[in-house]
Amino acid sequence: MTTVNGVGTSSTGTSSNGGSSALSSFSNNFDNFLTLLTKQLQYQDPLSPLDTNQFTQQLVEFTSVEQQIETNQKLDSLLAVQSDNQAMAALSFLNNVVEAQSDQVMLQDGSAEISYDLSSEAETATLVIKDADGNTVRTIPVDTTTGTHDVTWDGKDKNGNALEDGVYDISVQAVDSDGVQLAVTTGTRGKVDAVQRIDGEFHLSIGDLDVPLSKVGSVRSATAGSSNDSNDQS
Repeated sequence: MTTVNGVGTSSTGTSSNGGSSALSSFSNNFDNFLTLLTKQLQYQDPLSPLDTNQFTQQLVEFTSVEQQIETNQKLDSLLAVQSDNQAMAALSFLNNVVEAQSDQVMLQDGSAEISYDLSSEAETATLVIKDADGNTVRTIPVDTTTGTHDVTWDGKDKNGNALEDGVYDISVQAVDSDGVQLAVTTGTRGKVDAVQRIDGEFHLSIGDLDVPLSKVGSVRSATAGSSNDSNDQS
């Protein structure tokens, strides 16, 4: 993988090259077929002529294959244009702040922006933050009302100690009045400092956190102000 101006791409062969090779190979085979057909017609037994229906069927099959190869080449060209458009769109996220669905968050400069969505009212809801080893470093009681909520984590553990910057796992454990566990979607917010393409899909980098472009819900200028509806609680 190479990175240019903050944009990384994987070096792989293009499918259009494969289409060109297939068409070239087909053309050679088709020329050989016509040469053979001409020779057969030239030396056929006048008393027992060759079956012209069979020749016609073979010609039709060759023509169909040629058309399919050319169609595939045109599709490859369209896909290449689409990929270029996606690359330009991905570049527009650089140095801007995005909100994306994620079960991880990037702690930078002692702060991290976290969001979560409750589809229904909860009796209790707790934000759980774990380190890379799976150890719970902080639990924070959060808003239980239906809807999307934002939380700013101050980067401290349960004992008030400042943690090192890095990627942390997040989840929200919520239960309703009947004690039933609720499904909760979590997200993160941060400034994009790199864009790269991995296995054909563009990914955004928020520090060390990798976010697929398909998970991004919104984007705004890094200079725009922000507000949160929920504060840190111990």
